[in-house]
Amino acid sequence: MSLTSVFLDSLNESLVIILIIFSLMVIVELFTLKYKDKLISFAKKNDFLRFVIASLFGILPGCTGTFVMDGLYMAGLLGFGGLMATLIATSGDEAFLIVSLATKGEISWTIVLILMSTLFLLGIIGAYLARAFIKTSNMKFCKKCSIDYHKGEEFNLKHFLTKHIYKHIFKKHIWKIFLWVFAAIFIINISSGFIDSSKLFTGGNLFFVLIIAALIGILPISGPNAFLVVLFAKGVIPFSILLTNSIIQDGHGLLPIIGFSIEDAVKLKTFNFVFGLVIGIVLLLIGF
Repeated sequence: MSLTSVFLDSLNESLVIILIIFSLMVIVELFTLKYKDKLISFAKKNDFLRFVIASLFGILPGCTGTFVMDGLYMAGLLGFGGLMATLIATSGDEAFLIVSLATKGEISWTIVLILMSTLFLLGIIGAYLARAFIKTSNMKFCKKCSIDYHKGEEFNLKHFLTKHIYKHIFKKHIWKIFLWVFAAIFIINISSGFIDSSKLFTGGNLFFVLIIAALIGILPISGPNAFLVVLFAKGVIPFSILLTNSIIQDGHGLLPIIGFSIEDAVKLKTFNFVFGLVIGIVLLLIGF
């Protein structure tokens, strides 16, 4: 196959994926804005419900749900455990990519359901472990401040189109996701004729790939993780490596915390990294 053919095929596949992702992003953005206040109010009843809601906001594709939880954390309304539930459960914009690939039939919906439900449950478990760790270690965190989220802004169609679809989805996400998805598909397609992935990603090499996936997850961006999603969709890497990356990576979700307190961000990311790496190693050892 010629380079031009590979380029055009990769471009066509990327455009189909990005259209699906855009549609999903609009739906999730609207859902989060419409129901976030009710869900937050519901979460105030007890710790378990708080962790459930925090993990639920995490598994929502994209960064909107995570940003809501960031705001609550910075305002002192959500603790270390609650935010950890969100950060463990979230897989950023890659969740949109996974769902779009399932829509195209490249990943089974069963796998998507298993991944999302596993992240959701691990978010709750991680929240309790994180809270217990904080209590025993007596770790200190940055003093919280009052932060308004969407306060004083009238929500209407014009606002949604300009602030959320154009300024948020288009300017901050879609074009970046497209470039990373296209790069991942193009590189994998062009290299398939030269690299035997069945040998590269087998045996002991998988533990090395697991570490690389975990390290990539540390980056406070979404794009590079797309490579791992595409590799999984093509059957090159196992579920354990995708799950490890999904647990550790937060997309853009940690950026507000980095701006708020680097120390808090490091503590959150360290716990998240260790938790995800342990889960991934255990699953890889038992054959997942």
